[in-house]
Amino acid sequence: MEDDEYMGKWKAVRVMQELVDEVKREVEKNEYKSLSEFVSEAIQNRLQELAKQRVTEYLERDRDARVPPLQPHLLYTPKHMWAQMTPEGHVEIGVTEYFQKQLKEIVNIRTDGVGKDVSKDEPFGVAESWWFTYDLYSPLDGKIIAVNEKVVEDSFSLNAEPSTWIVRVQPLGTKTWINDMLNQQKYHALVASS
Repeated sequence: MEDDEYMGKWKAVRVMQELVDEVKREVEKNEYKSLSEFVSEAIQNRLQELAKQRVTEYLERDRDARVPPLQPHLLYTPKHMWAQMTPEGHVEIGVTEYFQKQLKEIVNIRTDGVGKDVSKDEPFGVAESWWFTYDLYSPLDGKIIAVNEKVVEDSFSLNAEPSTWIVRVQPLGTKTWINDMLNQQKYHALVASS
């Protein structure tokens, strides 16, 4: 038993001596100024190699840990919808990144069609994940004047770009609906407390 332990240590020493000899040859080639420079570069190269192998894991962990970025020009609802006025006075409506993240993956979007009326805090469509269906709530009263066909035809695109609008609405009446919307800071606080 003692001989086996001794042989194992001897092999380890032999391997280490082979490494030392290889390092000496590299340093003697004048490619490195010193042994410490060689060791430093070897460690840096190994760390870069390990990091490349784990990039996907790091990105996924970062995505799960971060608070979704908010768009300062958007207004938000507690039901995780956003709205944005267009220069023409219409309102584009979409889902927040937080909404998309909670669904994990949006696989289908269905909405009422062009010409249909929408009512504040009432569903105008649904977003489907693989297991659940979630209502999409209008933040205002109005009439749908456009449906983003790109999103309807390729609902998976919302997973990569949740800030894409889903419907465009012509508001009815005044802009008082804006008073009930959350600004960036209030929505951020809502999401952070969830």
